[in-house]
Amino acid sequence: MLVAVASAKGSPGVTTTARVLASVWPTDVVLADCDPAGGDLALLGRAPDGGVLDPERGLLSLGADARRGLAADAVDQHLQRLEGGLDVLCGVATPEQVTGIGPVWPALAGAFKNFSAADVVADCGRLTPGSPVLPVVAAADAVVLVVRPRVEAYAHLRERLRWLATVQAGLPVGIVLVTDPRDHRSVTELSQLLGHSGQPVPVLGRLADDPRAADVLAGRVTRGIGRSLLVRSARQLTDPVRSLAATRRPVRA
Repeated sequence: MLVAVASAKGSPGVTTTARVLASVWPTDVVLADCDPAGGDLALLGRAPDGGVLDPERGLLSLGADARRGLAADAVDQHLQRLEGGLDVLCGVATPEQVTGIGPVWPALAGAFKNFSAADVVADCGRLTPGSPVLPVVAAADAVVLVVRPRVEAYAHLRERLRWLATVQAGLPVGIVLVTDPRDHRSVTELSQLLGHSGQPVPVLGRLADDPRAADVLAGRVTRGIGRSLLVRSARQLTDPVRSLAATRRPVRA
């Protein structure tokens, strides 16, 4: 199963959403840092022994192998393990490195899609026409768009949904709202807005806006977050995301 996490515009919390979903995923999972703007897993993540991660091992090394053809277990050979046990595929350091990977993105998308050892949650960053990660999005079993409850964010979200419908027919798309834990209205309001605009895309639920827990997840602060609002809300999202992914059917040629 391949799940692509992205945003329509800005930085509503895509990286945090992808990381926390992967950290509570109920089956074996890999977190793939595919953000074309540059990832920070290799900068902030720590290995189980407390050491730093190798920035050259991950998307860059997998992309280099893809030029020669990828074996069935290719992804496995480029993973690193974070403190806590999560397997990750480190991303690029700069947007320029994404350009170098460009020709093999379809092969990488296929490798993620067909990776049998674990599900893959891919942080795809901001989704725009011409984004190099579009092959990953098009191959995904589910695309999760992250948004905050703001008028301008909803406007960009609707436009991106219209565009996505032209990129890949039948692509299962769902929305996750990053909002205050006490906000019980935004999910209903956004669902109604999308329905009225002719875009009945499911709002999968809320992810708690919990900056302290997000800092821990990113590796900036060290403390336990197992009972945090962020983690608890993420656990409630895994089943809706997996159910959405199960609706994808092969597209006939």
